[in-house]
Amino acid sequence: KYYLTATGRADGSSKFGKNHKYAFFPSAAVAWKVSEEDFLKGSNTISNLKLRASYGVTGNSEINTYASLGLLGTCYAGIFSNTRVTGVGTNRLENLDLKWERTAQSDIGVELGLFGNRVSLEADVYYRKTTDMLLAAPVPTSSGYSSITRNVGSMENKGLELGITTNNISSDDFNWNTTFNISFNKNKVLELATPADIFGVGNPGFTNETGIIRVGEPVGSFWGLTRLGTWSEAERAEAAKYTYRGGKPLLPGDVKYLDVNGDYAINDADRMIIGNGSPKGWGSFINNLRYKSFEFLLDVQYSYGNDVLDMSTHSAEDRVGIANSYKTVLNAWTPSNQDTPIAAIRDTRAGYVTNVDTRWLQDGSFIRGRNMLLGYTFPSSITEKLRLNRLRVYTSVQNFFLITNYRGNDPEVTTYGNAFAQGQTFFDYPKPTTYLLGINIGL
Repeated sequence: KYYLTATGRADGSSKFGKNHKYAFFPSAAVAWKVSEEDFLKGSNTISNLKLRASYGVTGNSEINTYASLGLLGTCYAGIFSNTRVTGVGTNRLENLDLKWERTAQSDIGVELGLFGNRVSLEADVYYRKTTDMLLAAPVPTSSGYSSITRNVGSMENKGLELGITTNNISSDDFNWNTTFNISFNKNKVLELATPADIFGVGNPGFTNETGIIRVGEPVGSFWGLTRLGTWSEAERAEAAKYTYRGGKPLLPGDVKYLDVNGDYAINDADRMIIGNGSPKGWGSFINNLRYKSFEFLLDVQYSYGNDVLDMSTHSAEDRVGIANSYKTVLNAWTPSNQDTPIAAIRDTRAGYVTNVDTRWLQDGSFIRGRNMLLGYTFPSSITEKLRLNRLRVYTSVQNFFLITNYRGNDPEVTTYGNAFAQGQTFFDYPKPTTYLLGINIGL
């Protein structure tokens, strides 16, 4: 009826500074199986009830080998004759105080089984705090370096996970089980090593930094301008008060941005957090059916509340005439089509305006048919004749439908591997629909 688990482990890694190579990570969990108590035993309704709680600390060392050390490498220098000379110098900053990233998580959960466990429910509420986050943090380029691996601060994740499994039909010939689960998570940066925001972590710069880490905001936030549309002919005089690179005044048909401080200059002062790549909720809906020797699986996945920053818009929509374009440019500004967010198509020598902005931002919510499978297991009367222990054939299709408002290839594709660049895509390759035909043979 009562459970207690306790563990402790010490880990060491040469990736960290000489005084911080080792760290200790404890954990403990308790549980009470209430359904084993006398007042619930034999209940026709509640067949299982378990309350549990846990706390534990884990460590993260997923950084480059010997990241705390300054390394020697080949360096290049230019001279007046425009040739290059090579030498050996320090090509990475050292950080002897680099230490383990630590994540402490507390969890309270309940397991409930009803009607002989025909219905099973599970719920967990958790709080996770990560301290000493490891990050290749940018440094001023005047130092001669672009970044240094360091412990930058702390963040929190808190959320709820719910799951329900039902045994809809259970008989000798036919069984049908359904599983539905959903997870919610809210993330927030609690502290940074310095008060200043951190820009451009794990993602490309493009026309300006695409990502920002700011205290009080979730990681994976997108940084950019607010696109209001395009300037109309009636706004010609107002548009001329603004200039773009090269000092030329804006014209009707150029992109119109929100001028936050009203200084007639579109710059960093007008940029803000415009979205986030992390979903508010996600989960799956799975059905398993079995009739005699036949089996059928239907697995549907969903996610909602996340944004996708489609940076392909920079080349495929903002730079018309320079690169291949999306078909959306057919809705570009013209004197007879002025109510559009897409700039007029101009001679590329006249320049163009492109910035990370809300036009690049799209809703990444989706429902996906993740897997559908049909299989057949041959009866023993046949496998024995073939001198086999098992024989099964099956066919399946993966990623067989996608429902989304996302205009690109796939809202779940992320071009960049860094966790801080989630939801940022640049000419990504779509997920394929995969058809499988297979056979399992047991000898």
